[in-house]
Amino acid sequence: MRSKLLLLVVIATFCLPIVSGEASQSQDEGEFTQRWNLDFGEVYVSTKPISSDSGIFVRTSSSSLSQGIPSVYSLNFAGDEVWRVENPNSTFQDMTPLEYVDSGVGDCGSWPDMVLVGWSNGLFQALNANTGTIVWQYQTEVNSWGITGSMLIEGETVTIPTRQGIDKLCLDGAIQFSHEIGLGWRNGVTFVGDSYWVGDEEGNLWSANNQNATKHFLAQGKIRHAPIQLSNDNLLIHLQTDSGSTIYHFNTTSEQSSVVTHSGYSPGIPIIIDGYVITTDSQYLTSISCGIQCTVKDSESFKSNGEISIVFGTVMLPQNTLDGGYGHFELSTQGDLIPLGMLNYVDDWYGTAGIESWTSDGIKYMLLVNDNANLKMYSTDNTPISYDKQDSDWPTILVILSALILISTSSIQLLRERFQSAFKFFILFVTILLFFSFSDIIEAWSDLVNDEAPATDAWNDDWPDEWLGTQIVVFEFKQETIVTGGLLGNDDVLEATIEAANQQGLEIEIIESSLGKYVVSIDNVAGEGWEYTVNGQPGTVSAEFSDLQSDGIVVWKQL
Repeated sequence: MRSKLLLLVVIATFCLPIVSGEASQSQDEGEFTQRWNLDFGEVYVSTKPISSDSGIFVRTSSSSLSQGIPSVYSLNFAGDEVWRVENPNSTFQDMTPLEYVDSGVGDCGSWPDMVLVGWSNGLFQALNANTGTIVWQYQTEVNSWGITGSMLIEGETVTIPTRQGIDKLCLDGAIQFSHEIGLGWRNGVTFVGDSYWVGDEEGNLWSANNQNATKHFLAQGKIRHAPIQLSNDNLLIHLQTDSGSTIYHFNTTSEQSSVVTHSGYSPGIPIIIDGYVITTDSQYLTSISCGIQCTVKDSESFKSNGEISIVFGTVMLPQNTLDGGYGHFELSTQGDLIPLGMLNYVDDWYGTAGIESWTSDGIKYMLLVNDNANLKMYSTDNTPISYDKQDSDWPTILVILSALILISTSSIQLLRERFQSAFKFFILFVTILLFFSFSDIIEAWSDLVNDEAPATDAWNDDWPDEWLGTQIVVFEFKQETIVTGGLLGNDDVLEATIEAANQQGLEIEIIESSLGKYVVSIDNVAGEGWEYTVNGQPGTVSAEFSDLQSDGIVVWKQL
């Protein structure tokens, strides 16, 4: 009898982690309590939500209308939708941060409280913050993409980095100047001295004013953030290169540059905190002190390619991995980055959007959102909130309950020495467990095998030089080959394939399976199937799970 009781205790101990793992979530949240959670569906969110006295504003993005329509939402502080503005023509990655401007009157005319939106189809809109109606809009040029960089608000004006230009407008929509510059992507604007500074995809810095725009070559690479203004009106640039990234100090007077340090791939958006420049990329979070020269003060291993936020005096930023979560750091007066741990949540996933935070009536609030378009509000007010039944994750609850019943039944049969019956229940338990974790297993396998060869191995010298450093998709039919280049910002092979097909007017048929999404026909041609390569290497997983770098070359071949 004692041996059976001991066996039951062991089995119960085995079951405990399933329950305690769920309970540990609230402990990681510290003093904050979740107020509400919104899931926007199959779309994704890659920029920080913003808040004002009018409410909360968040934008969603989509690479195809089958995922959902790219939209801007206005929410009240209870998480209810107030209005929504959709743009079905902007089925690219929308990465321009939203900006809120208060109503005003001046030399530029008058305008109400507005939310300013730059779309990847080149459209710039000023939306009434209270109603969502269009106050005015302005169309910029499109070269595969439209607007993707951060705008600059100054008093009565807004300056926009367009796809291959820089435009300055009054807040009533009147244009002040427009200049053509190099091809840009995610390149924001900074005002220093008497000029507006913006980078491009060839490593050039451009300075622009009312009269003209001037090019200053920094180094070969891509400038994908707003230049950081230093105290002496010089600039700091985190340049993306083929071998990682390089951080430069640029003297705006002498037009001379110097290397500060080398770092990892895919730089995020740097910011200044307490006099220190904080940069991030796929390998490091770095603090830099700049006087006459810039020097690195500290560097911590961390993968983030998105936005850094100051949250109640500390540094927080999303971890851009499958595990997700948010890195939490304290910045000392000496510039040291002191890790405070990770903040993790039930729905963690890849993320690039920063954290919005504010204090009202002594209560702290945080808005967090990941690429999966799960928006959460947390606050230090722990007054209980009643949630609708639809907010409960019933499928997960039922799966956990079923698993506990099966493992318990298996244990009982084992205690009764009915080994064959116990084995059957245990196999059923393992089957359910594998079924609901299968997608995670596939994505982990994808991370293991997706070590791409250099894109130069698959480059065709007949392609235009403008495609260098961009994503390229090739469709090799039996009778013809169709090539689409100049693509940017697609995270995986399937996204790039869908974008290329849309540009070429080709219809893509996709099926879903337990192993992911698969392409079965292109332009109504199925043949004996289609297979893909990335930079000359055969695809080993579903195109949905095959990561694609910023210069990846995808070739689809009809079998």
